[in-house]
Amino acid sequence: MSNNHDDFEPIDGAEEIQIPQSTTIDHLIVEGNNNNNTGDTLSNVIVENWIFAPIAVTIQKMNVSKPTHVFNVAEKESKKQFMAEALIPFLFAGLGLILAGIMLESAEGSEFFSKLPDAVIMVPTLVGLKGNLEMTLSSRLSTLANLGFMETRKDKIKVALSNMALIQCQAIAVSSLAVIPVLLVGEQPITFEDTLCLLLSAVVTASLASLILSLLMVAVVIAARHWKLNPDNISTPVAASLGDVSTLYILLSVGTLVCHMRDLHITLLIVILLFFYAIAIVGAVIAAEDRFTLEVLKNGWWPILCAMMITTFSGLVLKKSMQTYPPLAAFQPLINGLGGNLVAVQASRISTQLHRARKNREIEVRPLSHYINPWRAFFGKNEDASAAQILLGISIPSNILFIFIIFLFGVGFHNTFPFTISFVLVCAIQVTILLYICQILVRAMWIMRIDPDNSAIPFLTALGDLIGSLLLIFCFWSQWKYFGLPVSADQYTGHKFGH
Repeated sequence: MSNNHDDFEPIDGAEEIQIPQSTTIDHLIVEGNNNNNTGDTLSNVIVENWIFAPIAVTIQKMNVSKPTHVFNVAEKESKKQFMAEALIPFLFAGLGLILAGIMLESAEGSEFFSKLPDAVIMVPTLVGLKGNLEMTLSSRLSTLANLGFMETRKDKIKVALSNMALIQCQAIAVSSLAVIPVLLVGEQPITFEDTLCLLLSAVVTASLASLILSLLMVAVVIAARHWKLNPDNISTPVAASLGDVSTLYILLSVGTLVCHMRDLHITLLIVILLFFYAIAIVGAVIAAEDRFTLEVLKNGWWPILCAMMITTFSGLVLKKSMQTYPPLAAFQPLINGLGGNLVAVQASRISTQLHRARKNREIEVRPLSHYINPWRAFFGKNEDASAAQILLGISIPSNILFIFIIFLFGVGFHNTFPFTISFVLVCAIQVTILLYICQILVRAMWIMRIDPDNSAIPFLTALGDLIGSLLLIFCFWSQWKYFGLPVSADQYTGHKFGH
């Protein structure tokens, strides 16, 4: 990141903002101009109420001085470096999402979905945990690393354990709620045994997938800092590359196993479920011992739950669209995952910028009206526009490559030039909308005193799922309606990938 602060004003302007009431109070220290290196002399104290305090505010409450030895990668990052760091993980993420699409399309005939067909409604919610939990974890870890709180071995272990414990608690709790939409709007009658199978499958899937991905996120952030790379550009694409495919694989495997066990060992299923809930409680206790994760544990639930409601609607859309246009399932993880992936990188970068400014007690974000202009988001002379141009530039040619890879596996119809143009266009529209919303939402949350690291990405990835699904349906409908592409259900009977 450059040192261009055209988007900011002096922090003294913070006292003019109308701040909502909250139980979280930050006594923001503004250092005087007496050149006292200890930072002990205070010229002013601004009391701010935070609904959901971010890491930088927590640091100020702890009165921790800025580490002087930290390599500030963002201040040295050029456009070429940003593009290079984001491109390779993005390509790997695309390949992972393609595999997820293959698995989702083939999973329609699996034993788990055959016995419990309404379980497909849970798929976007469970896959969305990657955006709700793993991507927020990567953003949180990137912020801590960029602020210098993962420099020693002791700090790395402490941050890793507390954040992984938090993720386990959140994953198990949120995945338990993913069953509710199936019970309310499912088309098939659900027995107690079916409900138990769905609940245990969702909980185990979320717990195991979150464990794997959180370990990976910690390793990626540590490796990025070691090689003096910006983890903001790398960690979220890596989460996307394995998140969808690992979650789907675990869900199908665990769901099939649980369906086999329910007729013989129903009591054992209950015991296993209680064991995972005990893990969630232990995770909450461990997370509560760390100052950074305690704030998320107390106040970080509502963004995840709101995002889950959006992804639940996406699940209903997915089920209906798969019935109408079966080959759509092969493309759904790609358009949704890549859009959420790109906007998560942007959100993480902006969030880190705001955290660094707050920690250094330097600057505050401008009024929200400054960010509403779409021209500023994509063509202005600022960091947001530069990053948005690069991310869109990565997206368009990459999607052309990815769509040809998908057709190598066979999707029941042959690719056409109009379909390629239509798919790439709807992907570009989705990413453009998300990037525009991102620059407003992250700043809006900051001004409203809500931590964007833990709140913005769940909303953005959930919106990406919904917008991507709707645009993809329009893409398939238009190709079927105006170009005669054989993608409707009556033209697609019985086909599976590779056949």
